Amino acid sequence: MDKISLALYSYGMDSTFTMEEKLKIASDMGYTGVEFAGGYGGLEATELKAILVKYNLVPVSSHVRFDEIDNHLAFLRELGGQMIIVPSHPFATKEEALEFAAQLNEKGRETANYGLKLGFHNHTSEFFPDEGKPLLEYVIENTDPALVGFELDCGWASAAGIDPVDYINQHAGRFMAIHIKENSKVTGPDKPRSAKDKTPFFKMDDNGKPIFTDEFRKMMEERGRMNVAAGTGIVDWRKVMDAAEAQGCRVRIVEREWSYNSPQDRVACLREDITYLKGL
Repeated sequence: MDKISLALYSYGMDSTFTMEEKLKIASDMGYTGVEFAGGYGGLEATELKAILVKYNLVPVSSHVRFDEIDNHLAFLRELGGQMIIVPSHPFATKEEALEFAAQLNEKGRETANYGLKLGFHNHTSEFFPDEGKPLLEYVIENTDPALVGFELDCGWASAAGIDPVDYINQHAGRFMAIHIKENSKVTGPDKPRSAKDKTPFFKMDDNGKPIFTDEFRKMMEERGRMNVAAGTGIVDWRKVMDAAEAQGCRVRIVEREWSYNSPQDRVACLREDITYLKGL
């Protein structure tokens, strides 16, 4: 396994690294590509592209909210990106899932005009059942494979009680990327948020940044502790990679929610992750 990308979200929401520092560190650790999230460090596409070239990194994808996609398409095309992935989206019923599938198909056509492939990334709530079927099934079954793909987060899927290997095989050809996130236990799917719920996820400060409550931070810490060292949890990564490879999915992206060492050193964890994966 020689090509492994890094989700830049893995540095943590409170990272003080500049964008160039994040990219240099990723390259030094042996990652060959990156997935952006939360912006591009205030850089223009030409500036960022030059830094990527400098550190021999491929701009594999970018996590972008569904309602913000139009603002990123031209930037990502100039950057040389491959995929634009919706990290999450509210749908709590079969009806809402079908509506979202239709929206993805429409947006996928626009995205294709920029040479990009549109995708969707799961957490656990997408596996919440309605009419005896996980909600994500309705989205997968009702999107055009030519326009919409999926990024299977194996950590969240396994936490929901889904076997990633079985799921990849069940939906052959639909996954265009695999999120490598080690997980230590099954918690079941979270209750999904309805598209009709217009309450903001977070309040924003004067600089437009989300304000995280102590309750939210505690929840994130508890969930984060499930993100253990690669190879020590409940996911069989060799089987996952074999299943993905058999379906033509060769994009592997490490995403880390939490540091498992003390004192917390996220970079050390990410270095151990890629060392484990290259040893498979």
